[in-house]
Amino acid sequence: MLQSPGLLPATDGVLRHAAEIALDCRRRLVRELKPDGSMVTNADREVEAYCRRALTEALPGSTVWGEEEGFEEPGPNGLWLVDPIDGTTNFAFGQPLWGITIALWREGALQVGAVCLPDLDRWFLAERGRGATCNGLPLAPVSPNPIRQEELIGLADDSPGPFRGLGGKSRHVGAFVVEAMFVALGYYRAMTATRCKLYDAAGSLVILRELGARVVTATGEGFDDGRYVRPVLCEPFAVVPQGALPLQRPADL
Repeated sequence: MLQSPGLLPATDGVLRHAAEIALDCRRRLVRELKPDGSMVTNADREVEAYCRRALTEALPGSTVWGEEEGFEEPGPNGLWLVDPIDGTTNFAFGQPLWGITIALWREGALQVGAVCLPDLDRWFLAERGRGATCNGLPLAPVSPNPIRQEELIGLADDSPGPFRGLGGKSRHVGAFVVEAMFVALGYYRAMTATRCKLYDAAGSLVILRELGARVVTATGEGFDDGRYVRPVLCEPFAVVPQGALPLQRPADL
């Protein structure tokens, strides 16, 4: 387990200042399109540049993998994973459904997770084995009961992919961290992701695992974070309650 007293408060401090930078950038917003057609703003770039400096100062010997400036191999004290603005298009057009996420990969596991949804005034922190909080208060565990048909399922992408057998009613808001933190808050009962990189999900996964959720592949096997500590897409996965029915194999869907 991570033994770095003060690291979680330091991560929280970085996250809060990153949010201030993002909101300031929004007042002088610059929007561009990347070669792949996705949007990037001055906030994405300025938040990541700040996080890279601040996080490696907080933990010397660490490195950073962020969406805008790319991948670095893990340093002797670990690798920070940063999505500076998740839900960039929502952010750029004034919607409140966006966030910032930070995580630390160290000693072969995701150790620290921090997510903020600034426009919703929600601040989430977790450390492996030590629980998770929202706005400083402990979060309730994810209910282990099976998913009921009327309950909501978040889609990090616009399709459930191989997870059509989960049940529930699908919702898609366009930001992984929002879908994930809605699970943490009990608004959603589960979520799926079919096209993300680990930096998109890492902070949320620490939080959700601390609340007792399962992270599984389409075959129902545990999702192996370590396979994706490199610049590749993750295989499709779902975050589900412990009592969710066994997932169907893709060939059966």
